[in-house]
Amino acid sequence: MSRLGGTVIDTAHAYGRSEEVIGDLLEELGNRDEYFLATKTPIRGDIPDVNVAIRTCLERLRVSQLDLLQVHNLHEIDRQVPYFLAAREAGLTRYIGASVSSPQQYADFIAAVRRHPFDFVQVNYSIDDRGAAERILPMAEDHGMAVLINMPFGGRRGAAGVFARVADRPLPEWAAEIDAESWAQVFLKYVVSHPAVTAAIPGTTRLRHLLDNQAAGRGRLPDESLRRDIERYWDALPS
Repeated sequence: MSRLGGTVIDTAHAYGRSEEVIGDLLEELGNRDEYFLATKTPIRGDIPDVNVAIRTCLERLRVSQLDLLQVHNLHEIDRQVPYFLAAREAGLTRYIGASVSSPQQYADFIAAVRRHPFDFVQVNYSIDDRGAAERILPMAEDHGMAVLINMPFGGRRGAAGVFARVADRPLPEWAAEIDAESWAQVFLKYVVSHPAVTAAIPGTTRLRHLLDNQAAGRGRLPDESLRRDIERYWDALPS
């Protein structure tokens, strides 16, 4: 993946055996240093010992240091952050942050940022779900926070619905201006071209989709004028 330009790996305690599988692969390949490794503590339920939860992440991933440790969907955020800060101070993680995945969480996250010194936010944002651009992304810029985008193909219809909306449509002429060769690349280039966005983390289980997504990281990105054109094009499509 790194040879194609993909360097961010985002996982979580809640993603089944994902941490263990990633840890095994990184150890086998011996290329941990090629990746920015991010994970999250549990998303629900009581966390009896946050330090144990953090150590469990490290053990599963087979690393001594994370690049990013995140509170998953704000779960027990005020209780966990002091432990996260201590972990950062101890060198167990380079950065700390929190993830949100719905507009209903935005107000709580904005309030949390006023209380805690986060380095990162992870938030949902896509051509069909642009609410984060109104509050979360400007706030991240104001606070000097890096931004990971989850669900870059998401929205009111979900990823399948987003692609279904353009399934039979050829790419517009302006797609060539940003070196986009697929709708997935258009959608990803739109997302990562926002000035507040650091990286997008689309999930996939298919190699051809991985290759297509990675290609969005190459070539030109839309400027502000073309971003507005993309939004107008999308908004004019039949629902």
